[in-house]
Amino acid sequence: MSKPNKFVTPILGALVTVLAAATIVLGAFLLAPRDLPTLALPVADTSWPRIVTEDELRSFGALNGPVYWAGPQDNAEYELTITDSGTFYLRYLTDGAAVGDTTDRFLSVATYPNIDGYDNLVQAGALDGATSTLTDGGALIVTTTGAPMSTYFSFEGVGFQVEVYSPDAGKSRSLVEDGSAELLK
Repeated sequence: MSKPNKFVTPILGALVTVLAAATIVLGAFLLAPRDLPTLALPVADTSWPRIVTEDELRSFGALNGPVYWAGPQDNAEYELTITDSGTFYLRYLTDGAAVGDTTDRFLSVATYPNIDGYDNLVQAGALDGATSTLTDGGALIVTTTGAPMSTYFSFEGVGFQVEVYSPDAGKSRSLVEDGSAELLK
């Protein structure tokens, strides 16, 4: 049996050490919590909420998704809010409403990330006063008597849940069922 080369052994040891360190750094990067997503808007300030255009929303959704919306709506401005927890709220402001208007008179779509939305909705759908539907596309849709103006949906195996709210009775459910509530891309 030949003796190991006195130069190869230290080089292999160093290589193994560098690869192990790189693996740890990469793993830490991939598993580390993220800050709020980068907003792909040509606006320097980062205060929330803010008015955005449809093109800005689409760009933002494509870069930071999943982000859902209820499609374009006539005579509405899009008000986007991102919370510290990373929840995206999109409200459709109408009638000249000011940014940040605190009333509940606007169509709104919230995307709640980092939760097991599907399992949450399975549990919510089993409660008294809840109605749940599983669509052909795999979405679990739930409405409850406790929040009659909201419709919730999610898909199995994804880490988010969506809420569509409308001040008009039945509209949130119809927007979800007809596919108007869709992924921004």
